[in-house]
Amino acid sequence: MSGILMLCGTALFAQDAGSRASYTRGGWAGAKYVAMGRAAEVIVDDVYAIYWNPAGLAGLKERERLSTEEIQRRAREGSVGSISEEDLVRFSDDTATRTVFQIGISAAKLDIEREAGFGGIAFNLFGGVMGMGLYSIQSKDIEARDESGNLMGKLDYSGSVGYLSYAWTSGISSIGFSLKGLYEKVGDVGYYGGGVDIGTQVDVIPFLRVGFVVMDIGTGLKPDKQYENIENEYDFGSPSLKLSMALTSRQSDFILAFSIVRKLEQEEYDLNVGISYQLIKNMVVYVGMNDTEFSSGLSMKVWGLEVAYAFSYDNIDAGYNNIVSVTLDF
Repeated sequence: MSGILMLCGTALFAQDAGSRASYTRGGWAGAKYVAMGRAAEVIVDDVYAIYWNPAGLAGLKERERLSTEEIQRRAREGSVGSISEEDLVRFSDDTATRTVFQIGISAAKLDIEREAGFGGIAFNLFGGVMGMGLYSIQSKDIEARDESGNLMGKLDYSGSVGYLSYAWTSGISSIGFSLKGLYEKVGDVGYYGGGVDIGTQVDVIPFLRVGFVVMDIGTGLKPDKQYENIENEYDFGSPSLKLSMALTSRQSDFILAFSIVRKLEQEEYDLNVGISYQLIKNMVVYVGMNDTEFSSGLSMKVWGLEVAYAFSYDNIDAGYNNIVSVTLDF
């Protein structure tokens, strides 16, 4: 089904496809996912799933705990040192529920005078995980030119997306969706709109996971009031289809992730590749390629606090981007 949508997506969505609200695709949310070349849709399992793939929110309830089958396997192999006390509690009471509450904040300093940020919270609710977040990006002193290319002055730009997300697990699959509210301001002109993201993650076999996301369904923008020379109508943007896959080592200390992205107003596909490797117990290093641009980074975790940093080349002019994120579990 994912493959059919990737190939035939233009026929499904392109009638009103355009380029409005493209700032929702910025991808500057969660440093470790930027460091992995933005091949995040299949591996994201924390609060940043609100942005990348809402289905990943369900991973918050399970990512720190081993399954009963994994505990039994490790016990048979004599690897009891890798089994935590919490895992043993779950093994003896598999119906136990775990309280989830996580906060995540990331900030990015981007090339050509741009900044971006994301903040979100996630918590368990009704057997699943609820998430709320805000993503924003801004750029100041942009040159404004007329149709002939004459400089008319400078203006400021900003765009924001508010998210309300929910995810749950069904069998080997996690399913999630995000309802989005958008606001964009170009100079003195404001626009508002909305949209929907839908995603899934599937554990095909123990070391292979597949993810699929349809991003920006119905997304578009409308002027917040009547402006001279601007049509007062809802201007649709174009959805994106993201198909991703991750291979994981038995101990989950090595991950290789791939992501194919189809922006329906474009004929080309983007290919993202990322690798993560647990260097020591509390440190993970990352490298990736976002289409043709290199990225790298690292994260450190102490108790419930994780701090991550990413460096990447900018895909506009190959400048330098820096992003830092902090995640806190309660």
